[in-house]
Amino acid sequence: MDTLHRLEVTVSAAGWLFECRDGCSRRLTVDRDGTLAVIDRGDPWALHQGGTPDIELAAPTVAPG
Repeated sequence: MDTLHRLEVTVSAAGWLFECRDGCSRRLTVDRDGTLAVIDRGDPWALHQGGTPDIELAAPTVAPG
């Protein structure tokens, strides 16, 4: 079963830093152009979710095809 982890967001002039607060050390950035970069992978099996009023990161939804 997948585990849901919460991402905490820090906003700066360069963009957004998302850090996992549930102990797996995942960190990623989204710059002002929308480019996402993973800094620390953390738990690759956990589903991570978090955001601000401007950006929301959540697990993808797959529709039956």
